[in-house]
Amino acid sequence: MAIGWARPMETVTKQHKVALQRFSAPHGLPFSADKGHSFLATKEKQVSYQHGYYGEIYIGEPPQKFNVVFDTGSADVWVVSSNCVTVDTCKHHRQFVTNASTSYSSYGDDGDETIEVNYGSGQIRAHLGRDKIQVAGITLDDQVVADAHELSHEFMATPFDGIFGLAMTDLSNSLNPPPFYAMQGVLDEPLFAIYTTATGGEIDFGAIDTTRYEGDLLYADLIASGYWMVRMDEVVFGGEALGPRRAIVDSGTTLILTSAEDAEKIHGDIPGALSNGDGTWSVPCGDIKSLPELTLTINGVNLWLTPDKYIMHSDDMMRTMCLSGIAGQTIGRRDTWILGDVFMKQYYTVFDLGNRRVGFGLSRPEGL
Repeated sequence: MAIGWARPMETVTKQHKVALQRFSAPHGLPFSADKGHSFLATKEKQVSYQHGYYGEIYIGEPPQKFNVVFDTGSADVWVVSSNCVTVDTCKHHRQFVTNASTSYSSYGDDGDETIEVNYGSGQIRAHLGRDKIQVAGITLDDQVVADAHELSHEFMATPFDGIFGLAMTDLSNSLNPPPFYAMQGVLDEPLFAIYTTATGGEIDFGAIDTTRYEGDLLYADLIASGYWMVRMDEVVFGGEALGPRRAIVDSGTTLILTSAEDAEKIHGDIPGALSNGDGTWSVPCGDIKSLPELTLTINGVNLWLTPDKYIMHSDDMMRTMCLSGIAGQTIGRRDTWILGDVFMKQYYTVFDLGNRRVGFGLSRPEGL
């Protein structure tokens, strides 16, 4: 049964926060720098704009610091290994030295188990082990951690050293619960919430920060066992009404990803929109203010994105075309969308594991 709107909870005094930094791809990389990553756990290739958010964790004793993407679209935790064999991809990252950690132990009967994780763009191969993880001021002992010794080129020159999966156990390649499950004995509530802006953000573990959003929270029940997936009753853009659709809420993907058909219908209502041939679209920069809103109806309530929110602005004042924040990709089923950072920057998003639901609240502007 869907929950619907709910009054804000009292801000819990025992908060565990992780500050997030925003990154963007530098120019001149040997791959497509402005259409880079989607860290959704899937075997199907996707394209997404290479902007994202990362924060700090510590692994081992004494603790080794790493920057990781907190990813709600996957469920494994890995960092780059000091034994990395893809040297060009690994050399600009912090590397986990397992034999320098006194709390590290091998995993499995033979101590040499590995996993392969395939993302929407990129893949890794890693050894499995167990070690202490410190995140948001919480220490978790004997957690499954993978040290990646092979990384695809998509991870070259990125400012993060790994991925901290926050999806549910069904998506785990190691078949072990992600560390968030182990945090339940410490947290006041079995949930976390993500707030992002154009410059950074934060994750609240175990608490909802009512200062980060306006009005009430809209809750919708999960309709999947691995992804944070909810039902959209309808999607409306200009003269096009689409739906119903399924939506995966994924902090590891930047754009809103739809089926190729839905993306074509949406951009068909934008004069001058051009397909870039890889699922992404460009639109005339000068016409952004005149475009219609994108309306997503979830649990009977409309959530809006205005055109200045779903179009990626360019820093180049001479550029006439801007990248649309809506792209057509293969996502398994044609009725499935991914709501990435383009959406999450506008809505403070609560991932409630205890009640198996996702909550959305209109984000307050940064600095308020």
